[in-house]
Amino acid sequence: MAETDQARPLAPVRIHPRSDDEEKALKTKNRRRKVKLCGCITAILLLLLVIVIVILVFTVFKVKDPKVTTNEIHLTNFGLNLVQLPTPQVKINMTMVVNMSIKNSNRASFKLGNSTTSVYYRGISVADAEIPPGLVIKARKTSGLNVTVDVMADRLASSPDLVRDVLQGEMIMNTYSVIPGRVKILFIKKHVEVKMNCTMTLNISTRGIQDMNCRRKVKL
Repeated sequence: MAETDQARPLAPVRIHPRSDDEEKALKTKNRRRKVKLCGCITAILLLLLVIVIVILVFTVFKVKDPKVTTNEIHLTNFGLNLVQLPTPQVKINMTMVVNMSIKNSNRASFKLGNSTTSVYYRGISVADAEIPPGLVIKARKTSGLNVTVDVMADRLASSPDLVRDVLQGEMIMNTYSVIPGRVKILFIKKHVEVKMNCTMTLNISTRGIQDMNCRRKVKL
């Protein structure tokens, strides 16, 4: 058989090694590609984190107004002296205790600020009491609050309707409480202010409070 019928081997492929400049350019290109990839992944993760936080803030961690309830108002001191002069005069010593409960429905604690409770008789302010700040109500807990209010006799006596109401045996009075506070959820601080206005009738013969009606207003 002739030699030409046999397959001839192929010449080996010669691989030219990259120069230093080519190696450096390739490494730089790969590094940039990795940096861009890491940057894209980081941006996506941050975006997802922001979306999750926003969803939580407006759903699970949404700030809810505290539920303030006036449970009862009772007298711990009541003294009345009706003096029959040429014109009758009334002297009254009165101390009230306003019992309230605050329910915190949030998933974070509620901290009270400077709060006040005032008592009015026929539109005249007859007593003021301050509630010290700092009371902390834990998440989803209810805390009681007792406010002692000393009614000022001279302010009561300034009302021209006092003698008539005492002779009739009933005094219509109001309590007005302002309870500000703060709820902190994650990095968000939300200020809340609750206003409670209660109308009641003081029965002089029984020294008791009756027909109490309260209205609550919340400002977020």
